[in-house]
Amino acid sequence: MVRTQRLIDDLLAAPEQTVHWPLYGTGSASLLVVLRDVRCLGGLILNHAAVSDLTEAAEPAVLRQMEVYRSRPAATGARHSRLDVHSYYAPDDAAATAVALAAALQVLAAPSVPAAGEAARWLTERITASGRPLHPGGMALLSGDTISAGLQAALRRSRETKVMPVARLRHRTAIASTRPPDNQDTRARMLPTALWPEWALRLAPWHASGKPVARRTEELLATACLLVGNTTKIHTAVRLMGTTVSSHNVSSLLAELTRRPDCADVLHALVLLADHLDQHGSPIDYARRRALFTPRAHFIDPEPWYDLQRRTRANHLPDITHAHRWIFHTLTGTPPRLAHPTIAPTTPSQSGQYLRFRWRILPAEAELLTQTARTILDEHGIDEPVQWAPRLAPAVLRPLTLPGPDPESITVDRLHEAVPVGDFSIAQVARRLNTTTAHVIYLLSRHPVDWSPPRFRRTQHTATRIGQWRHWYEHDHLSLQDIADREGTSLASVRLAFLKNDVPIRPPGTFARRRRQE
Repeated sequence: MVRTQRLIDDLLAAPEQTVHWPLYGTGSASLLVVLRDVRCLGGLILNHAAVSDLTEAAEPAVLRQMEVYRSRPAATGARHSRLDVHSYYAPDDAAATAVALAAALQVLAAPSVPAAGEAARWLTERITASGRPLHPGGMALLSGDTISAGLQAALRRSRETKVMPVARLRHRTAIASTRPPDNQDTRARMLPTALWPEWALRLAPWHASGKPVARRTEELLATACLLVGNTTKIHTAVRLMGTTVSSHNVSSLLAELTRRPDCADVLHALVLLADHLDQHGSPIDYARRRALFTPRAHFIDPEPWYDLQRRTRANHLPDITHAHRWIFHTLTGTPPRLAHPTIAPTTPSQSGQYLRFRWRILPAEAELLTQTARTILDEHGIDEPVQWAPRLAPAVLRPLTLPGPDPESITVDRLHEAVPVGDFSIAQVARRLNTTTAHVIYLLSRHPVDWSPPRFRRTQHTATRIGQWRHWYEHDHLSLQDIADREGTSLASVRLAFLKNDVPIRPPGTFARRRRQE
C-alpha cells in the first residue's frame, strides 16, 4: 500500500511530465493515459477478482474491508445495478481504492509487455470465467476504447495460450509489439509460395521417425507468414500465395506447432519474418515471377545441357525435365508440383527423383542452371537476384525454441569433407555431420559437392580447360604432350578430351616440336 501511494504521489507531483514505463514503449505516455489504464484495470479487478488473487497486493485486514465494500449494494441511483458497476463508478471506500490501484499498478509498472501480460493473466482468466468473451480483438472495448496500446498488448499477451493459433498470428501475441490486425495482403508479393528453404528447415516440425509432420509444410508455413497481423481469410491467403493447400491444412499445422514443446517459438519466428518483410521489403517480386513463369514449360535449351552432361557424367544422365524444374523452382520459390503440367511431377516417384537431383547436382550443372536463370530474368527486364532469403540477427533467434537446426551451423568445408567420393547415402553423410537428413539435403542443394570418382573429376576439370587447350593446340601449335606437361596430366587425357570435343587431331610432325618450358 505504501509503495503504491508513493508511486501515485510521484506521478501527481509532476503531472505535465510523461511516464517512462516499459509498457508504454520508447514514446512513453502522458499521466492522463496512465490514469485511464489504472481506471480500467481497477474496475476490472473490483468486478472480477477473488480475494485469493489479491494477497500480494494488500494485507488481509484491507482485503476484508474491501470485501465489505463489494458486498454492499452499489449506490448508483440506477433502478437495476450493472454487474460491472465498478468499471463505471469510483469506489467510495479507501480500502477498495487501495487494493484496485495496487493490483493495477503491478501490471502497468511491469518490466516488459510480456511481463505485464503474465501479471494480468489471472485477471483475464477471471473475466472469461464470468462468461464474458474476451477475444484479442476486443481488448480495447474493455473500457470504452480508451486504454493505451501498451495495455491492450499486455492483455492480448495474457490470452495467448487461450486463443486459436490463427488469432495468435493475426494479433502477433507471440511478441511484445502485439497489435490489432489490418490488411497486409501486399506481403504476398514478398513471399515465395513455399517458405525459403533455410527457414523451412528451421521451422518445420518432424516426427521422431524422421518423417515430416505435415505434407507440403513449406507452403503451409509461407501462408502462415502472410497471416501475421493480417485480417484476410485463410482461403484468400492461400490463393494469393499461388498454392493449393486447404485452409484446414493451414489451421492443422498451426495447431500442431502450438502443441509441440520443440516448436514453442515457431509463431514468434514467423512474426519476426513478417515484420522484417514489412520493414525492409524484398528484392524479389514473387507474385510477378509466379505470373510470368508458372505457364512456362521450358527453361533451358537441350543442347548446352546435354553437352555438359556428356562432359561431366559417364552414365545415368539426369532427365532434362529436372533442369526445367530446378530453374522454375529457383526463380519462383514455387514447388515444381505447381509448375506447367509438362514439367510438373505427377507421381511420388518423380517428386523423389527431383529431390535427389537437387542434392546430387554437380557444381558445373548448378552453375549452368543459375546462369540460365539469370539470362531468363534479363530477357524479361527483371533486375533482381536469382534467389534471396531474409536474414535475421542471430541474437534475435538464439533464445527461440525451434524444431530445426541452424542452417549455417555446418560450414561448407566441413560438408565437403563429409561427402565421400562416388555414390553415397544421404543418411550416411547426416550421421557423419551429426545432423538431420533434411539439413544435409539443404546444404548439398545450396553448396553442390563434386562427389564424382577421380576419373570423372578429371573429366570435369578437362571440361573447364578444353577451351584453353584448344587455343594452345590450334593457335600456338603446341603438341599434345606439351599441353599435357603444362597441365600436369597425361597425354591420353588430352587426346581423349580433344576427341570428345571434336577437336581435329593433326598428324604427328606437322609443326616443329617446341622446347618444353622449364
